[in-house]
Amino acid sequence: MSEVHTPTALREIDLTGFATADLARKRAWAAEIAAELRLLGFFVIAGHGVPADLIDATLQTATDFFDRPLAEKMRIKSTVQGSPRGYLDFGLETLALSAGQRTPPDLKEGFGLGPLGIARERAVIDTIGATYTPNIWPDHPPGFRDTVTAYYREMERLMDVLMELFAIGMDLPPRFFVDRFTDHNSTLRLNHYPAQDEAPERDQLRAGAHTDYGALTLLLGQDRPGGLQVRAPDGTWIDAKTNPHSFVVNIGDLMMRWSNDTWLSNQHRVVNPPPGSGGAARRLSFAYFCNPNDNLTIACLPTCESTDRPAKYPPIRAGAHRFAKIEASKRALV
Repeated sequence: MSEVHTPTALREIDLTGFATADLARKRAWAAEIAAELRLLGFFVIAGHGVPADLIDATLQTATDFFDRPLAEKMRIKSTVQGSPRGYLDFGLETLALSAGQRTPPDLKEGFGLGPLGIARERAVIDTIGATYTPNIWPDHPPGFRDTVTAYYREMERLMDVLMELFAIGMDLPPRFFVDRFTDHNSTLRLNHYPAQDEAPERDQLRAGAHTDYGALTLLLGQDRPGGLQVRAPDGTWIDAKTNPHSFVVNIGDLMMRWSNDTWLSNQHRVVNPPPGSGGAARRLSFAYFCNPNDNLTIACLPTCESTDRPAKYPPIRAGAHRFAKIEASKRALV
């Protein structure tokens, strides 16, 4: 029996030169990515083309926003379940519930936004109501909307880059996934994990162990005490260390289903900092959750199904899949 390889760090893949790369180079990148998605479901990208000064500016404006008085932030509190728009207060989310584990609420606050061109609520699946929702913006700090909008647009571009490589890695036409994300419903979540002046409750984390719901997540996270960990095949946890301008990439449950479990949607968590870390443990992360058109039917990819390996899941529309995951996590509260 062969021994399962247990990585000790996330693999970094450098995409420098993607814009002018030929198909052979893209196939090489795609093969590297596919190998990591089969093993761990996570990898790191450098050379992605997102300007470092934009990343730094977004970190600064997010810090300035979270430093605003709570009463001010609560004026734009999100009221949309499943498509967060606006401020997300402490105690609102308990991610471990989505994996069936009952824990105290996660130790974080956040700000959520979605597609930039949505002027009014729009429903595409009758049974679940409106899923495309306008954004809500704070008045302060100055420049917040412009900076975060620019960052969101860079995430849209990077999503298309990775979706092209995903398609090549699945032996599909290069634009297979890109064309299915033209009316995407992707969410950007700015997360703030403050310094912990008091000890957490038992089993309470900054973000409990969970898997993501959608197709793909692009994460920028500060390297501070109490950061992201990814579950290894042997059940241990890997610290997801990156440099300040690299992104952690992982797939979610929808892409795992789409691929007939060829690729892994893996558990991850954000742990607490060591006691006594003080202000050095304050941490920001930006998670861009890539979701295709909510009305898109998700059925087993043609290259992931065979006579010996039939489709495991019936077709489902993307928006219905996401909201079923949300409802499952709510039922865990009962």
